[in-house]
Amino acid sequence: MVEPEESTPRVFLLSGPRRAGKSVLCQKLAARLQQDAVSVVGLLTSHTGPHDLEVTEIHTGERYALTLPFGDGVGAELGRFRMDAAALERGVASLTRALPAGALIVDELGPLELRLGRGWQPVFAMLRPECCRSALLVVRPELLAEATAQAPGPFTTVVYVTPANRDRLLEPLARLMTAETWSRTDV
Repeated sequence: MVEPEESTPRVFLLSGPRRAGKSVLCQKLAARLQQDAVSVVGLLTSHTGPHDLEVTEIHTGERYALTLPFGDGVGAELGRFRMDAAALERGVASLTRALPAGALIVDELGPLELRLGRGWQPVFAMLRPECCRSALLVVRPELLAEATAQAPGPFTTVVYVTPANRDRLLEPLARLMTAETWSRTDV
């Protein structure tokens, strides 16, 4: 069996259907890791309206709009959202300043990053051992192939969240993200 290389962090792709609880799991995981004195850096996205997203920086607690008013002609239109380039850049800059950390959590990387190479795409360059020991990235199921291809190293673990399993994933994920050593059979 080939073991994960120490030259890359442990990368977990958290995926699952919409409304399965991925964002809530990320919030709980960040709090759980912080209870164990793990430094956590990251970005959590939440819906604040039908065309509105807000980001919370885990490491500072700062919150700000991630989208612009829909239909105003400004920003990158992506589906039902109009992304604010300045807010996306602010998030990347905040992560860059806050690293290194024990854990990096980003909710979420979507088509803007994985298909267009914009937005929070620089997160992939942050997946280095000098930046973080482990990373959890939220990715939609239809984008898993792209995310796996962009993740560093030969090992990326996909964790699929459903309403039926979401409450049982917190402790195993916390253990895996903080373990000194691990193997693929631990997942």
